[in-house]
Amino acid sequence: PYPRHLSGRVFSVIVHGDSVGAETVMHALASWLRDMGLIEAGNKAALNAYVGYKKPYATSHDDLDHDDALREEVRNAARALVCAVKLMREGKLEQPDADLPEPRPK
Repeated sequence: PYPRHLSGRVFSVIVHGDSVGAETVMHALASWLRDMGLIEAGNKAALNAYVGYKKPYATSHDDLDHDDALREEVRNAARALVCAVKLMREGKLEQPDADLPEPRPK
C-alpha cells in the first residue's frame, strides 16, 4: 500500500511570483497535499499572489517588502492553519471522507 503518513494533518500553502504561474503552482501543491490525505485549513489557507508583476526581478523584493496587504494575507493563512490545528487537537475537525474505501489503491 501507498504510505500516507501525513494523512489527516492540516495544511496551508502560500505561493507568490512576479509573472504568470503562481496560481497554477498553488493549485498543484494544494491538490498534491489533498491527494496525500491532508486537509486544507480553510478558505484563506491557500494563497497565490503576484508581487511586482512583470517588473524587473531585481526590484521585486522591494515590492514584496512593501506589500502590506500580502503580508496580512499570509498572516491570515497562518491564522487559519493555527485555528485548524487547534480544532483538530480538540477532535472538532476531521476529514469527512476518511472512512470511504479507496477504489484505486496505490
